[in-house]
Amino acid sequence: MLRPVLLQLLAALLAWFFIAPAVQPQAWAILQALFAVALSYAWRLPGWQKFAHGLFVPAVVLLQQQALPAWVYLSGLLLTFAVGRNALTERVPLYRSAHEVAEKLAACLPPQARVLEAGCGDGRLAMQLAALRPDLHILALENAWGSCLLARLRWWRAGRPAGLVFACHSFWKEHWGDYDAVYAFLSPAPMPRVWRKFLAEGRPASVLVSNTFMVPDVQPDSRIPLGGPLQKELLIWCHPHGSR
Repeated sequence: MLRPVLLQLLAALLAWFFIAPAVQPQAWAILQALFAVALSYAWRLPGWQKFAHGLFVPAVVLLQQQALPAWVYLSGLLLTFAVGRNALTERVPLYRSAHEVAEKLAACLPPQARVLEAGCGDGRLAMQLAALRPDLHILALENAWGSCLLARLRWWRAGRPAGLVFACHSFWKEHWGDYDAVYAFLSPAPMPRVWRKFLAEGRPASVLVSNTFMVPDVQPDSRIPLGGPLQKELLIWCHPHGSR
């Protein structure tokens, strides 16, 4: 949680050493952005975080110079929290699964399977999977209410597919023993907890499918390659008490 703040503060101090922000705010913001990107590379942060760190301070300075009313900033803050609250509370950014993921899942899930999507974002993957496999019973959970609202709107516009349900609550509170497969595209941070929950609650014949992110020190039982630069493969673990 503190790492992004520390990075921005360090970049700001480095830029301050060369340019006084009160005298030349635009030049200072640009230099701060360069330092922030350099530090992002040094800390080996993902590509989207490098981009975000580089834009943050220049965007703030630009907005301050526009003399926008206070409600604009408040609205932006509320919208950011509504859609991306899990980046703050769970260290899980809003990732959107590629259509290829839906195709791979549709090809490997058994008939009539009960599927839990642990963190569905705007509902894109669940909608695609329901369209490809109408026989599945899918529960897609998302606790960021802005993203959940977008998912429900997708569901309504698609004619409310019978085999798909969206719910706005945390997948940590859902019992995983009711599902044949649990799919997650989260981040490295919660994966140890995900694995513990799968072991404790998963039914013997169930599988855990993670998009790209490994469970530390636990090798998957199978891998399905993906073609994207970020989404590299589906990692599949069979429940230890089930058949492999």
